[in-house]
Amino acid sequence: MRNRLLIHVAHYKARYGLGFALMIGASIVVMLPPIVVRKAIDAIDAGTTRWQLAQYGGIILALALVEGVMRFVSRILLSGTSRHVEYDLRNDLAQHLMTLDQAYYTSAHTGDLMARCTNDIQRVRDLAGPATLEIGRAITMMIIGFMFMLSVDVKMALIALAYFPLIAIVITKYRQVMEDKYKAVSDQFGEISNHVQENISGIRAVKAYAQEESQTAAFAVANRELMRRTMSWALYMGSFWPLMTLAGGASLALVLWFGGRDVIGGRLSIGEFVQFTAYLLILTNPLQSIGWTASMAQQGLAALRRINEVFAIQPAIVDPESPVHLDTVHGHVEFCDVTFGYNGQPVLQDVNIDIPAGRTVAIVGSTGAGKTTLANLLVRLYDPTSGSLLIDGVDIRDLALAELREIVGFVPQETFLFSDSLRDNVALARDDATNEEVDEAAQTSRLANDLGQLTHGLDTVLGERGVTLSGGQRQRTALARALVKAPPVVVLDDALSHVDTHTEEEILTELRGWVKERTTIIIAHRTSTLSAAEYIIVLDQGGVAETGTHDELLAHGGVYARLYRRQLLAEQVGEEDSA
Repeated sequence: MRNRLLIHVAHYKARYGLGFALMIGASIVVMLPPIVVRKAIDAIDAGTTRWQLAQYGGIILALALVEGVMRFVSRILLSGTSRHVEYDLRNDLAQHLMTLDQAYYTSAHTGDLMARCTNDIQRVRDLAGPATLEIGRAITMMIIGFMFMLSVDVKMALIALAYFPLIAIVITKYRQVMEDKYKAVSDQFGEISNHVQENISGIRAVKAYAQEESQTAAFAVANRELMRRTMSWALYMGSFWPLMTLAGGASLALVLWFGGRDVIGGRLSIGEFVQFTAYLLILTNPLQSIGWTASMAQQGLAALRRINEVFAIQPAIVDPESPVHLDTVHGHVEFCDVTFGYNGQPVLQDVNIDIPAGRTVAIVGSTGAGKTTLANLLVRLYDPTSGSLLIDGVDIRDLALAELREIVGFVPQETFLFSDSLRDNVALARDDATNEEVDEAAQTSRLANDLGQLTHGLDTVLGERGVTLSGGQRQRTALARALVKAPPVVVLDDALSHVDTHTEEEILTELRGWVKERTTIIIAHRTSTLSAAEYIIVLDQGGVAETGTHDELLAHGGVYARLYRRQLLAEQVGEEDSA
C-alpha cells in the first residue's frame, strides 16, 4: 500500500539520509550537557572557582548552539523535502486520474476526488515530513538516551525505562483502530466536499426548485456526522497524552526513590544522580509527543490508503503495446458486429455500419437506442464487449489513444467549458491555433454573432463550466472547437439542439464545404439537421433497423418515417406555442 509514497521518498534519499544523520548527531549532542553539569556539581562539591564554572557554562552554551544548528538543518531537510514529495505525489495522482476511463468517472464523486487530491495529500505530506521527523527524533533520542543512562547506572536505566515495552504494545495494538477512525473521518469529509461541489455547480437548479432549505438541512446532517466521527477519533487520540504523562511521572518517581537511596548509600554521587535525572527529563519531551506524533502518522496512513485506492484502479482503455500509425487518414469508418452494454444491460447488439470516407451520415433513433453510445465507442471512451471499430481498415484499439482522438473530433451533447477565456476554450484542441483560425471558427459556428454581448468578445473569461453563456452559445463554442481542430472524422452528437432553427440553418450552410473534406457523423433529432446528411442510419432496439436517404426512408414508411413525422409534429407545435 505504501509503495507509491516510498517511490517518491526514494527520489530524495540523499536529503533524507543527511537529515537523519544530523538528527542522530543532534540527539548525541543533547546528551552531552548533563555530563558537563555532573562534572560541575562534583567540582563544586570538591571546591572550584568561578572561572571554572564559567567554562562549564560556556561549554553548555556551545553544545546548545551546535545542537540547535543540527536540528534546524535536519528539519529543513526532512520537512522541506516532504514538500517536494507532496508536489510529486500530487502530480502523479493528477496524471493517473487523467488516464482513468469514462467508466470510472460515472461512479466516482468529484468532491471526494477533490478531497483526496487536496486534504489527503497534505496529510501524506505530514507523514513524509513532520511525523517522520518526530518519530525519528523520538526513537533516536530514546535509544541514545538509554545508552547514556546505562553509562551512569545500569539498574536505574532499566527501572526508568521498564514501561517502554508496555507503551510499544499499546501503540501497536491500537494502531489499526486509530487509522480506521481517521479514514472514517476522511471518507465523510469527502462526502461533504462532494455535497458542497454539487450544490455550487447546481445552484441554479437548487434555486429554481426552492431547495435551499432542503439542501442546507442535508448538509447539516452530513456535517453532524463528520463532527461525530471527528470527536470519536479525537477522544481516542486524546487518551494518549495523559497516558504518556503518567508514564513519565511514574518513571521520575521511581528514579527519585531508588536513585535517592543510592546517593544516600554512597553508590552514586550527587552529580551522577543529577546527570541521570537530566537524561530522564530530556526524554520526557519525545515521550509525551508520541501521542501527537502517532496521531499525525495515523492520519497520514489513512490518507495514503485513500490515495492508493485511486492508484489501484487501472484504466480499461489503454494504448496498445505496439501502436499502429496511420500516415494518411482518409476517414473510412466501420462498425463490425459491435455489441456493448452498460452494467450488464445491452444497448447495442451486433451492429454493422459502413461509412465511406468523406461521406456525411446521420444516425437517428429513439431515446436509448444507442446513438451516443456509438460516438463514445468511436473515440474509445468505452470499448465494445465484442466486435470491432475500424478506421481505414485499422482496429481503433491498435491506434494510440492520442492519435485516435486527433483523428476523430467529438462534439458531445453536453458541452464542458473551462473557467478560461472564450478564445482559449475554442482553441482547446490545438496549442498552435492562430487568432485568425479561432476567429474563422467563431464566424462559421455563428458564435461571432453573440460576441457583442460579451464584455471582451473572444477574450472574455467565462464563469465555471461556461455558466455565463447560454446553452446555444456553449454548443456553438464546442462546434468552433471542432472547426479549429479540423479532424478527418467528426462526430456531432446533437450539437445544435439548443440553437434556434434560423441560426442552425446558417451554420449548416456554412458547414457544407467543411464537411465535404471529411467524414461527418451527425446524431440529431431535428428534421432540418437530418436533411443535411447524404444518407441516414436508423437505430432501433440495439441494432440497425434501416439505412437510406431521407426520401427513401420516408417512402419506406418504417421506423424513420414514424420518428420523422413525430419530430415534425413536435416542431410545428413548438412554433405555434412560440407564436
